Amino acid sequence: MTPQIRWQPTLVILGGIVTTIGAGLTLGFQYLCLGALATITYAAFAPSVIDSTRVPEGAAADPREVKKWREEHPGAIVSEAIAAVSER
Repeated sequence: MTPQIRWQPTLVILGGIVTTIGAGLTLGFQYLCLGALATITYAAFAPSVIDSTRVPEGAAADPREVKKWREEHPGAIVSEAIAAVSER
């Protein structure tokens, strides 16, 4: 179960970074700061770029089982552990 990327906020943030750098190089420090402030503000309040982990219907996975599974599988991320524990 791979998390989905939301492209609209991702592209707006990347566009803000590019615009900020361009404004800083061509227009000056004040515009660089203005672009950076706008980009940071949008990034802070925009929807999450990476979708949240979906929990299958029914009971949620037991946190102790998820922790145990992650200890048995080093390098696994939480969403993988939840998916594996929920399939049992």
